[in-house]
Amino acid sequence: MTEVPEHLLQRSRDRRAALGLGGDDAGASTSASATPAPSGSAVEPAASATPAPAAAATPAEVAPPAPEPVPHYVEAHQRRKKIPVWALPVIAALPFWGVIYVGTLESPPAELTGPLAEGAELYVSACAGCHGGGGGGGAGRQLNDGEVLLTFPNWEDHVAFVEQGTAGYLGEVVGDPDRPGGAHIGGSFGVMAAQGAEYGGSLTEEEILAVVAYERVTHGGELAEESDLIAFIEEGDAGGEGAAGE
Repeated sequence: MTEVPEHLLQRSRDRRAALGLGGDDAGASTSASATPAPSGSAVEPAASATPAPAAAATPAEVAPPAPEPVPHYVEAHQRRKKIPVWALPVIAALPFWGVIYVGTLESPPAELTGPLAEGAELYVSACAGCHGGGGGGGAGRQLNDGEVLLTFPNWEDHVAFVEQGTAGYLGEVVGDPDRPGGAHIGGSFGVMAAQGAEYGGSLTEEEILAVVAYERVTHGGELAEESDLIAFIEEGDAGGEGAAGE
């Protein structure tokens, strides 16, 4: 701060006194105010003229928009009863159960007629005890799944073995010597009694032809319409060399 010279202050006081303005008091006051504060005295800092920041204004709450109306088809779907959760795996498994069920069904057997019907009756009474009702084998060899045709590709060899039984083939090849899986040897798998009346059995030549035809078609899988034996039987030529050639 710049200090005012004393003679100027005095001149100001005199002038004010001459005008009746209390120059002494005013001068004293001015002098006092102009006198600098002694060094080392504490001077309070003036209060900051910067106004305090106003409190942050709270934003006004905005009401949420009204929900859009639900379409009638969506509302109907929401009201509709749903499939229970536990039923879902059951429904998913239905196709598999259907396949299994269909697989267990068997087509009804075709009705047998002619020599096949006669051969079926004879097979039950004379052959099923050893070869099984379905030809699966037992005391006698297996006939089904085509096994009988592998052993006897020629029906005449088949007829001959049924007529004579194991006794007529002891130690010898039965049927096809080149049979897949190995040839069958007479006496290597039990003993089969002769069935032909000529060899001590109870079946006539016609009956043996019928039962052999049944075994080849039903158990062997040979097609009846393609069977040479059935054609032979139906022609009525059941005697002679052809009937005894198995």
